[in-house]
Amino acid sequence: MNRTLHPIMVFAALTSALVVWLGCAGVGELDLSASGRDRWQRPDDVVAALALEPGAQVADLGAGEGYFVEHLSAAVGPQGRVFAVEVEADAAARLSERFPADSTNVETVFGHYDDPRLPDGTIDLVLIVNTFHHIEDRPGYFRRLQADLSPGGRVAVIEPNEDLGGVLSLALDEGHKSSATEVREEMRAAGYRLEAEHDFLPVQIFSVWAPESGAG
Repeated sequence: MNRTLHPIMVFAALTSALVVWLGCAGVGELDLSASGRDRWQRPDDVVAALALEPGAQVADLGAGEGYFVEHLSAAVGPQGRVFAVEVEADAAARLSERFPADSTNVETVFGHYDDPRLPDGTIDLVLIVNTFHHIEDRPGYFRRLQADLSPGGRVAVIEPNEDLGGVLSLALDEGHKSSATEVREEMRAAGYRLEAEHDFLPVQIFSVWAPESGAG
């Protein structure tokens, strides 16, 4: 099993799926530039739905090239903190170069496969985009992650949606997407309750979870 948290290959496949999806919808060809991704990833809407407070401590788990890091950084402001977590040394190095710790509110974290190495009890939100399916023993992983959450801390999962069937099967192999039922069952097995579900992303599940205990 590919255990990397790096989402770049999944992103490339999602763009291929969206070419088909947008073409079927009569919208035209997909713009694959950074601004073009904004059309379907809708980062401003995602961050708005997360209702982050200025000064919040957030983590982007499997941050890749930092697409969401910049949006999270702006949302939490200079008094907040964004932990950009990567398990690949090269990816972590690129994040450090893009978001220098001495001039931004971003801290790059070189995580482990079974531990994101976040500060205990401090994280108000963990965002995980196109990465859920790569984690082994997800119930165990997310159960342990509760120790990193602040009281009232949450986990947001954005994941290629297996329930779309033919659209994603054209671009993504089995094991690189998840069903909504799978996400619900595994997060509940990890001790979380569903806080919110959003349906505005065209090819991704978007759900938000909080520990059953109400605190990390």
